[in-house]
Amino acid sequence: MFSFLSIEFSICFTVFFAVYWLFYKKPQIQNFLLLLFSYFVVYKMAGWLAISILAGFTLFIFIINQKIYHTKLVYQELIDEKEIEPEEIHSAGKGWFIVGILLSLINLILFKYYDFFATNIRMMLESYNLDSSYILANIILPLGISYYTFQAISYLHTTYKNTDNPKSLTFLQTCVYFSSFMTISAGPIARIDNTKGLNDVQGNPCGMYEQITTQSPRKPLLPILAFSLLILALLKKWWLASYLADTWVNPVFANPEGFHSLEILTAIYGYTLQLFLDFSGYSEMMVAFALLLGFKIPMNFNQPLLAHNIREFWDRWHISLSTWIRDYIYIPLGGSRKGLNRTQINLIIAMGLSGIWHGSTINFLLWGLLHGVAISLLNIGDKVCQILSDQKKQRNFLANSGVFGKIISVIITVHFVAFAFVFFRATTFDESRLIFESLVYNYINVAWVNNPLYLLFILLIAWMIYPFSKSIMKSIYHIMIRIPSIISYVLLFILFMIIVVFAPSGIPGFIYANF
Repeated sequence: MFSFLSIEFSICFTVFFAVYWLFYKKPQIQNFLLLLFSYFVVYKMAGWLAISILAGFTLFIFIINQKIYHTKLVYQELIDEKEIEPEEIHSAGKGWFIVGILLSLINLILFKYYDFFATNIRMMLESYNLDSSYILANIILPLGISYYTFQAISYLHTTYKNTDNPKSLTFLQTCVYFSSFMTISAGPIARIDNTKGLNDVQGNPCGMYEQITTQSPRKPLLPILAFSLLILALLKKWWLASYLADTWVNPVFANPEGFHSLEILTAIYGYTLQLFLDFSGYSEMMVAFALLLGFKIPMNFNQPLLAHNIREFWDRWHISLSTWIRDYIYIPLGGSRKGLNRTQINLIIAMGLSGIWHGSTINFLLWGLLHGVAISLLNIGDKVCQILSDQKKQRNFLANSGVFGKIISVIITVHFVAFAFVFFRATTFDESRLIFESLVYNYINVAWVNNPLYLLFILLIAWMIYPFSKSIMKSIYHIMIRIPSIISYVLLFILFMIIVVFAPSGIPGFIYANF
C-alpha cells in the first residue's frame, strides 16, 4: 500500500527532495519536478484513470481561466480608449465563468454522487419493470476530486472578480496548483489569493499565486519546525488515532448492542478525538512537506476542541473548508446582509451543503443540518441576549460571563460536536439510531467488554492539558532553535525512530482522503 506513512513514499520523497533542491535557483524547474512527483503519487495511490481525469480537468480550467483573463484585458483596453464604461469590466468574462463553475460542479457530482443516483434510478426503473442493466454498478471516485474542484472554483472566481489585477497561471503552474501532492489527497484547500482566516503556520497569509509564479530562488522554510510537525503527525495518526480506532471506535460502532453504555459513550468521545488526531495530523504533515519544499500552505486546525460555541468551532476546524463555504456558498446566498431570518436560512443551507460534500447518504446531510441549526440557534440566542441586556454588538454571552461560563460553553460545544459526529461515523440513519438507543439502554444487563473508566479518565486529563498544548509546543520549538542545529536534528531523529519502532503494525489510511 502506497501511503504517506509508508517506507516506499519516504524513499521516493527523499530522492525527489534531493533532486528538487539541485535546482534551487530555478523555481520553474522545481515546479516541473513537483508536478512529476505529484503525478507519481497520484498514480501510485489511484492509478492512471485518476491522473487522466486530473490532467483533463486541469486543462479545462486552464482554458476557461485564460478566456476570462483575456476578456478582462480586452475590456480594460476598451475602458482606456473610453469606448465602454469602467463598470462594464465587472461582467467581463461572465459567460466563461458560469460555464467553468457549472462544468466543475457537474464533474464533481458525476463522480462523487454517481452511486447514489445510479442506485435510485435503477430502483425506479425496476419498479416499472424497465431494463436497468445498462446503468453501471459504480464508478471510481478520482483521488482528491473534491479538493481540486473547490480550488478550481476559487481560482476562476478570483480571476473573474479581480478587475484590477486578474490572476493567470501558465499551464505548468496551473497543473502544480491543482495536483500538488501536498493538497491533492485531503486538502487543505489552497487559494490563489490571500484569504481572511486562512493563514500559514506562522499566522501569515499564504496565497499560492506568488509562491508558484516566483522567479526568486526558493529555500527550505523552518526546517526544525517542519521535522517537528512530521513527528507530531506520526504520533497523532500512527499511535493515538490508530489505537482509538482499533481498540474502541471500530468495535463499538460495528456492534453497539454488545457494549455497555459507558463503552459506547467512550467510543463517541474517542471517535471525535480520533477524527481530530487523524485529520490534523495529516494536515500538519502536508504543512511540513510544503515547508521543506519552500512553500507555505494553510493550517487547517486551531485547537477546535476549545471552541466556546459551534460558530467558533467552525472557525477552528477544517479551516480551509469552512472559509471556502463562507466565501462561495454563504456570502453568495446573501450572507448576513438580508436580515436575521434570511441569515439563518443561508447558514442552514450552507452547512447542509457542507454535509452533502462529505458524502451522499442522509447521515451526512443530517450532520450538516444539525450544525447549521445549532449556529442559527446560537445567533438567535445572541440576538435575544443583546435585546435583553441592551448591548447591541456583544456576542457569546455565556463565554463572556466569566471563567465558569467559558468552561460550560466549551463543555456544551464539545458534547454537541461529539454526538453529532455519530451521524458522520455511522453509515446509515438506522445505525446512528441504534448507537443512541444502545447508549441509553445498555447500562442494564450488558457487561463491560473493556474497562471504559480508565480511557475516560485519560481523555479527561488530556482535555485539561489541551489548552496548554499550543504554548508547550511553542516553548519546545524555541528551545530547539536555540541549541545547535545538529543536536536538534539528532533529538528529532531519535524521537522519530522511537515512534516508528513502537508504532502499531500496518499502515493506516487517512480518514479525510475518502471525502
